Amino acid sequence: MENKPFPIRLERVMFTRSVVIAVPEHEPKDNDVARPGPENRIDITKVDDATNTYQAVMRTVINADKNKDDPYLIDMECIGLFHVDPDLEQDEAIRGVTITGHSVLYGAIREAVAWITGRQPYGQLMLGLSVLKPSNPPAE
Repeated sequence: MENKPFPIRLERVMFTRSVVIAVPEHEPKDNDVARPGPENRIDITKVDDATNTYQAVMRTVINADKNKDDPYLIDMECIGLFHVDPDLEQDEAIRGVTITGHSVLYGAIREAVAWITGRQPYGQLMLGLSVLKPSNPPAE
């Protein structure tokens, strides 16, 4: 059996935005209920034809309105560069980078948010899972 390498390889992960603000008006309660999950957006772009490199940019925003019921306003943006096997068709490459990028970048954001909020006044915020959904669902 031939052992082929995975057709998508992570080259680099970097943060271009890391904003975590403790909401001063927030009053913690013993029975705090988890709020709706973060707003996530991921965009994929081919950045270099010669090396078949793609860029995935993921932005995660929580409590953009700085609602006092939530302890933090969070705005994170993370970029991943991925090398894609040139044998993949463009649509397969974009699909693969979208799925892989979502997993890698959301994981990096989740870890960063947990680490930063763990040193904030209201304690650590651990983001839940993120489900990848199309931004424009097909019409039924």
